[in-house]
Order: sequence, then C-alpha cells, then structure tokens
Amino acid sequence: MIDQRDSRYLDLVFGRFDLKISNFPHRNNFDLIRLFAAVQVVIVHATYHLDLKLPFHDITIKIVSAFPGMPIFFLVSGFLISASYQRSKETKQFFKNRALRIFPALWICFLFSLLLILATGYFAANPPPLMQFAIWFVSQVSFVQFYNPDFLRAFGDGVVNGSLWTIPVEMQFYILTPLLIVLFAKKRSLFYILLFVSLLFNNVHNMEIDKVFAGEYAHKLMAVTFLPWIYMFMLGALLNIYWHILERFFVGKFWIWLGLYSAAVALNFGYPIRIEGNAIILPWVLLISGLIMSAAFTNNKLAEFCLRKNDISYGIYIYHMPIFNFAIQMGLLENIAWRWFWVSSVLVVAFTSWKIVEKPALSLKNYSLFARDI
Repeated sequence: MIDQRDSRYLDLVFGRFDLKISNFPHRNNFDLIRLFAAVQVVIVHATYHLDLKLPFHDITIKIVSAFPGMPIFFLVSGFLISASYQRSKETKQFFKNRALRIFPALWICFLFSLLLILATGYFAANPPPLMQFAIWFVSQVSFVQFYNPDFLRAFGDGVVNGSLWTIPVEMQFYILTPLLIVLFAKKRSLFYILLFVSLLFNNVHNMEIDKVFAGEYAHKLMAVTFLPWIYMFMLGALLNIYWHILERFFVGKFWIWLGLYSAAVALNFGYPIRIEGNAIILPWVLLISGLIMSAAFTNNKLAEFCLRKNDISYGIYIYHMPIFNFAIQMGLLENIAWRWFWVSSVLVVAFTSWKIVEKPALSLKNYSLFARDI
C-alpha cells in the first residue's frame, strides 16, 4: 500500500491515501512493443519525407498507419509510469529516474543534430543570429523541444527534429503523475472529469475546431500541451491500477485482440472510422489498448529473447528525423537504395546510443521495472 511521505507531491493538500499496487510480471514485452511503435513512426515519416515506397504501398501504408506509434507510446507510458510512481519511495527518486531516461540521450541527440547541420555547410551559408541560436539551444536541452527557430526553416524539411514535440508532452505527464494518482485515490470524480475533458480537447484539436475559433497559433500550441493526449496516458494508468481485475482479459489472449483490431483495420479500408495516426479516437483507442496489453503479457519472454534487454526504441524515435533531414539537405535520395540506407542507419545510431549513452545512464536509476518504464 502507498503511505504518506513528507516528500510526496501534494500530500499536504490531500493527506494520507491508500491505493492497491498492481503486481504484473517483470518479464513482459513492453520493450518490443515500444520498438514496434518507434519503427512505425520511422516508416511513416520515411514514406512522407524520403518518398520511400513500401511493397504494395497504398495498402501497406494504410495498415502501418492503423497501428499508430504515438498513441501506443502514451498508453504504455501511462501503464508503466504510474506503476513506477507507486513503487517509488519518494517523489524525488521518481523524477530522478525519469530525468535519467529522457535527458542524457536527448542532449547527445541535440549535439548529433548540430553536427549534422554543420556537416552540410548550412550554417556557413545561413549564419544563425546569436540570440536566436542561444534560445534554440536552451529550448532543446530543457523542455521546449518543439521550438524550431526561423533560421532553420530552410534546413531539410524545415524542422530539424519535429518528432520531439512529444517529449514536452511526456514530461508534462511525468509532472502530473503524482497528482493523477492522488486524484484517483482521494478525488476519483476529478480524475474522470479530467479524462473526459482530455477526450473533448482531443476531438476539438483533431477536428481543428480550435483553429477556427482561436487561430493557427492556438491550434499548434494545444498540440504540445497535455490536454489532447493525457486521456491516453490515463487509460494506461487505469489498466495498471485495475490490473489485478483486468489481467484475465489480456494475459495469453493476444491473438483474440489482434483479430478484433484487424477487423477494425479492415473496416477502415471501406469507411473512414479514424483509426489511423495520432487522430485515433474511441472506441479504437480502447481496442488498441487491449491489443497492447495482450501483446505485453502473451509469451512474455519474447522481448527478452529477441532484444536481449537492449532497448533501442527511444533512440530510434529521437534520432531518425535529424538523419532524414541530413539526407534531404544533402540531396542523397536519388534511388530506393539510398532511402533504405538512411532508414537502416537510424537503427545503427540508436543501438550505439543505447550502448554508450542510455544504458549507462539507466544504471544510475534507483530501481527498474524491467522492462524499462518508458
């Protein structure tokens, strides 16, 4: 059970609280699921930015898009991060672990991106204003990774690393996790109100209603706040909290959930049911949640067997767009071989990052939920 500790976030406001800690197998396939999600993002971006064509492209890309990486990341994060917080002895330990997971690789990725830009000669032809460069530097090493200055608009596709917009959103989830756990334990109605509000904001954002009433800037700003996305994180947290009740619906039942989700994907070929990409909505989010959880706990030694405890998903996610933008800037996309080369190089860089940066950083964590909790 969770007890009050002086360092707990908002304990002075909400007082003591108790919440059952769910026990799920430490051997699970979340590393493999995150790898799948990261590769999905890379493939979608490669088809868009590198003009990479898949076999039977029109059909294949529609199937790939129906297993959207970002919602999968947020759902898995909600499940594992809520469990991580519940098991943390104190809040500062929880945030230390989160920082060790996010920042070391992120900082090295920024340096890597900077070196790639320099290698193209872009800065020599477009000297950046010192103040703008300083602001960009601070934003990239802190928590505003979605910021892209004007002096980089002519590099690559116009945004050096557009995928990083999810990092500030994820950080907001971390900050809110203690509050969410306390809300669920003490003010459950507020927890579900926030869930409903997030669902509402998600639909407002995806239908671009906010753009109509508040303008383009407000629409873009909403995308990098937690509001349209936190319901996915909260669904993951609910799966963790109620795991002792729900596990019988998921453990060993991957093929059932895959069949159900595949039926929805097939339906999407004939009817636009919004099952693709980041705009995926209920009930498909619930269906893909079942698919994720059943995949995590069916043959739950599969990830360890396949990956040997190597988790390169984060590296794949954060490094692929700088590499793609380097290729675009250099014009090295003449044929299909070059395009597949750049996709393959992402795996090499991600594995190197895991071995040299991420794994050593994670060894400094106070504990682990293997598989890792983000």
